[in-house]
Amino acid sequence: MSSSKTNECYLLYCNSSAQFESSLNKSNWPDKFCDCDYTFDPSTRVPSSYYIVMLNAPTQWDVANFCDELKLQYKTIIKGERLYVRGARPIPKIRIDFSSNKELLGILQSKRMLLNDENTSYPIEPYLAPPRILRCYICQQYDDHIAAHCPNKDKSICFKCGEQHQYNPECQNKICCVHCKGDHLAGNPNCPKKIETRELKKFQAKPSTLPSSYSVNSNKWTGNSAQHLLGNSSATSRQINNNVNKNDYPLQLLDRMHSNIQSVLQQQVELNRRLKEQTIKLNCHAN
Repeated sequence: MSSSKTNECYLLYCNSSAQFESSLNKSNWPDKFCDCDYTFDPSTRVPSSYYIVMLNAPTQWDVANFCDELKLQYKTIIKGERLYVRGARPIPKIRIDFSSNKELLGILQSKRMLLNDENTSYPIEPYLAPPRILRCYICQQYDDHIAAHCPNKDKSICFKCGEQHQYNPECQNKICCVHCKGDHLAGNPNCPKKIETRELKKFQAKPSTLPSSYSVNSNKWTGNSAQHLLGNSSATSRQINNNVNKNDYPLQLLDRMHSNIQSVLQQQVELNRRLKEQTIKLNCHAN
């Protein structure tokens, strides 16, 4: 409930996507509460879980017109926004907001979005909100605790000079970041330590592309790679002789090759993930 005595209002939080979508429909709300009139203001923003990112969208396209075309196929689209990188440089990605989690899940499963002609499609990926980096205003530590729970309340660090003294917004010492010793205030968006913390948090939040049942140490190739890709020739000949139709053998061979190729791709994804994780740790130690 609002603490304001002149404007009595309630801020409501939803427990599920179904509850959230139901709350947006004004027809689901009663005319009065306890015989009292009231006004209902729906949220102007939807949670980031209702966003997806469309890839390969040329930067010269008008996003509003393009989303109008998409709405002919997907009725619950609210809007679309062009994504940018540093320096306000547009990239070929569009963030699309939905009002229906059901339709969104169907798109994520198909991994593509169709235009109204149903012949043109674009790949999509889940939207990952930029990670929020918390900073304790007492000891200036990143992403560990907030000032209310700071274990170092008697050893406060100045956000301006990086030295240990009580909070003083008029501190006249030389500006120095406590994290990287640079000539900026603690919490500066361009601080290398803050950028590193954000990148690490972004990497940890990224969903893995491997199935949960996949084992890193399973099905590793040793010896002759051709045998792993095509199978053992002697074993194959025995399989053919064991009442297996020879006409089905090429299909079985292709299936086996496809399965082994998928295994190689999974191992490559896992290797890339581990290399990226080790690179982040090395940069951390270097800093």
